[in-house]
Amino acid sequence: MDWWLIALLAGCGLLTVLGGFLWIRRATRGVRERIGYIKNALDDAIAADKEPEKPRSLSSLESVVLPKILKDFPDFNPRVFAERVRRDARLYYESGVQGKQLYTDDATETFREDFEDRLPDDVAGGIEIHRVTIAAYDNATRKKLLTCQAAVGFTDKTDTPRERRLILVYVAGYADDPESPVMGFNCPNCGAPLPAVGAHVCAYCGTAFSAPVSLGWLLMDAREG
Repeated sequence: MDWWLIALLAGCGLLTVLGGFLWIRRATRGVRERIGYIKNALDDAIAADKEPEKPRSLSSLESVVLPKILKDFPDFNPRVFAERVRRDARLYYESGVQGKQLYTDDATETFREDFEDRLPDDVAGGIEIHRVTIAAYDNATRKKLLTCQAAVGFTDKTDTPRERRLILVYVAGYADDPESPVMGFNCPNCGAPLPAVGAHVCAYCGTAFSAPVSLGWLLMDAREG
């Protein structure tokens, strides 16, 4: 066989193989692109899972509600109360670490009993309170409710950093009797309702008393949200 014929056949074979390769490449381009998209999505998901969570955002209405609180409680100190909220938020998660509720008589008995049955069970330690704020104040009735929020970070039992938003609700009550069933503003002598939150003298029996401010806020609920 002449050499030119052999070269021609070899060239045709090479072109056939090359054409087949190019055809297969074009035919599988969509499949390869989809596989690439899936791989990138999986990589992003793995990276997002490894990336530490950011502190939770809080709903702050302090500038709006603080004047209302100060009108009802002139001695209210927002900085001091913020430390109270920080302490209560830490106790919430520390209770989960120790396996028992740690609140004392600055929380209502109902809350303490309820919380004993629903301690956070995924906290290992590393509790950090990033920020606290006042979120709402309800003084529409004689029962005054103050709602606060705390952005909390901790390490769970898989050694993974977690971030949570804790909502804490406080009710105003008498400092000298935190377990009193009367939560509100009544005369400590005769029990008559006071005409104003800041009153120091009962209009019915004339008894003088100190305004229930300094220790009068009892934690009545705390939940993640």
